Amino acid sequence: MARIGPRLVLMLVLLLGLGAVLAQQRGGTATILMPEDLATMNPYATTALITMQVVPALLEPLVGVDPDGAYYPILAREVPTPANGGVADEGRTITWRLKEGVTWSDGTPFTSDDVVFTAEAAAAGEGGSVRAGAFGGIASITALDDYTVEVRYQEYDASYLDQFQWGILPRHATGDPAAMSSWGFARAPVGTGPFVLEAWRTGDRIVMARNEAFREDGKPYLDGLEFLVVPSEETRSAMMQRGDAQVMLWPGPQLRTVWEETPGVTLDSAPEIWVLRMFLNLGERGNPTEGQAPHPILGDVRVRQALALGIDYDLIIDELAEGRVLRARSPFELGWYRCDVDAYAYDPGRAASLLDEAGWAMGDDGVRVAQGAPYAADGTRLALDMTGYTDFRLLEQTELVIADLWGDLGIETSVRNVEQSVLFGGWSDRAARKTGEFDILVYDTGAGINPQLHVFELLHSSRIPREQNEGAGGNYARWSNPRVDDLLELAGRTPGLDERREAYCEIAEIVNEELPHLYLYQFAGGNAYAERLENFHTSTWAGLVWNVADWWLATE
Repeated sequence: MARIGPRLVLMLVLLLGLGAVLAQQRGGTATILMPEDLATMNPYATTALITMQVVPALLEPLVGVDPDGAYYPILAREVPTPANGGVADEGRTITWRLKEGVTWSDGTPFTSDDVVFTAEAAAAGEGGSVRAGAFGGIASITALDDYTVEVRYQEYDASYLDQFQWGILPRHATGDPAAMSSWGFARAPVGTGPFVLEAWRTGDRIVMARNEAFREDGKPYLDGLEFLVVPSEETRSAMMQRGDAQVMLWPGPQLRTVWEETPGVTLDSAPEIWVLRMFLNLGERGNPTEGQAPHPILGDVRVRQALALGIDYDLIIDELAEGRVLRARSPFELGWYRCDVDAYAYDPGRAASLLDEAGWAMGDDGVRVAQGAPYAADGTRLALDMTGYTDFRLLEQTELVIADLWGDLGIETSVRNVEQSVLFGGWSDRAARKTGEFDILVYDTGAGINPQLHVFELLHSSRIPREQNEGAGGNYARWSNPRVDDLLELAGRTPGLDERREAYCEIAEIVNEELPHLYLYQFAGGNAYAERLENFHTSTWAGLVWNVADWWLATE
């Protein structure tokens, strides 16, 4: 066999690479179907989720998050870390080094002054920004030169990488931060993104054209984008089936079979941050004070472990939810902080043994009663209340299935759901989750790309709602573990993501052992798209157009 020389190998590699480039066809317009219109294109003036499905095609942040949960630079030259000198002073000083040669869509150079202005405008509040709370910890922000910004914090802020996630604003094309609500920018934004706004007909469509001044040569591949406002899901679905559009935002789960039966259309799904979980009340019901007694049933970890082993997760996920959700195992399910734990599998035999061991004997009527249980008087029935919120069919069905499975173990479970306004009420309302007047709560919560504030609120002992703190905090399980407290505090003052993940994963193992929460499943969401729209990817962490510069239309 003749030997292939290195020059020939190089030529083949170049030809293959050229073929990949040629495959990315330039031109065409992608049509996107939305259920509602935007109120503004200024992401600092609204928290509406629909805004961030559109505006990132025009405005860009300093860094982004890819579908795997890793940070990557956009307008920044690099992601600040302790290793590259971008994070110093124990995380209280962040240095952003910016890409040079970037221009706004009107030709004005992008500089560090625009980053400074964005922080000033975002922090203004009072009739202006709705993001002021995210910028309140900044002590100072300074442009060291045209492409270097130094941000100093009053104390370490674990969210420093997410600070500018809504995009950078141009000082020259906006206005007085205190008058943000009256900026013309809200209807005619100037950005650094791959597209520019061409027309916006309220309630009808948003039309964008390629930004010829975009910082990446040859991108975007598309000539334009057209966002159509079509409130009827049935109409949006029909348009996708006819080939009148390339993307349908947020199709309902009832349309799964439609996409399976429509040639050339696919549902692209990704995990959402929302996890359905059970909050198990470890404290005495309705006595939110320091030193409260343990819950007579749930205060025993063996009972909690039996509950976990008594759930048929596969039945719920595969049959009840028809595969539209994913198994959840810990508070840390996604992205850079994902932790793998050996979660509980359905094992009713082991569950029954644990209940026997914990002093809960099977009664004559099929319900267990206490006989030597550590916290319950003998004769106490093993009866629990389970409370979620109404108007969510899958949640209600999940509760009923679990109650039935636990019934086989001799656990009497009453399901009682209430309106969200009641379930999520505050201390002044004497809401059950605040006062501890419950056994088990069932609802979904989720941590974003930075989980620190979320998990601290749910797991740190200082966040147990009590009379002494007037109900402040979200540790509704009333769980206290000194090691977990230490690890949460460590993670909250540690800039390095690897070190923070190590702390989180130790927490995950402790939670998995002591079970203040039972993790059921994680929701998944997605978008329908035409298969000829290449490089379309739904992301857990970003809106629809997070990588729109890479989209291209293959020839039909």
